Amino acid sequence: MEFRYKIAAAFAVFVLLIGIVFTIQWVYLNREASTTHGGYQLYETFTVDDFSYGPQTWAPYASKMPLTPSADVNGNEGFYLMFVDLNATSNLNSTFPRVQVDYAFSGLHGTAAFHVYGYIHADGAVSWTNRVEGSGASGYYVTVDPQSTGILSGPQIMENHNHVAVKVANDAGATYKDNGNNTYFMQFEKEGGGLNSLHITTDPKTPKGQVTNTNNSTGTFFVNFTGDRVQDNFILLVAVNGTISLDFQLNLKASVPQ
Repeated sequence: MEFRYKIAAAFAVFVLLIGIVFTIQWVYLNREASTTHGGYQLYETFTVDDFSYGPQTWAPYASKMPLTPSADVNGNEGFYLMFVDLNATSNLNSTFPRVQVDYAFSGLHGTAAFHVYGYIHADGAVSWTNRVEGSGASGYYVTVDPQSTGILSGPQIMENHNHVAVKVANDAGATYKDNGNNTYFMQFEKEGGGLNSLHITTDPKTPKGQVTNTNNSTGTFFVNFTGDRVQDNFILLVAVNGTISLDFQLNLKASVPQ
């Protein structure tokens, strides 16, 4: 009889320990993201003056890559582009390595497309980006109060889709000073290359991401890499169409959850 009591007590303790473990795991996986040194890697507001390129319907890659799925890269409904240095990469010691991006638009009258590029310092170039179309595609698209595309006087269409330097819009300039002029060099070697490692996701537990379309002018997404080449920095492409007037603002915060 005493032996039975011991078995029952041991089983009860085992069940209790299992419950504690699962509770700790649930709390850990659903906790608020902390940031590197308690601060942001990027905390900046961008305006209409920060668009450097466009109007165009394509993003840099080995060939012209559409800014939105199924878009005609030679179409007339162009976007204006800015590149933003997130000054961050994934923390590989994290449970779900990624960089968190919080955005807030005001004065958005069209669609904003977010894509990510990866930079490796040893290569001195950007050679990775998220896949826009087909199996494994990811991206984040925000549409608010769409209006016809206006014309901005400052930006120019990018001179090439590959082997080209792109300027970042950050006040502090580029994190890596390879070129000495706040640019990063886009260098994609072949069609289909550099498309399977970088992703945009709304759920860190789904690291390979998804295509997200939303009407929310504020929100959060994550960028990460799943390949074997460790990325030293992420550069965010922000492309906007519609009417971009003086009231346009985009606040971006980038942080690295532990």
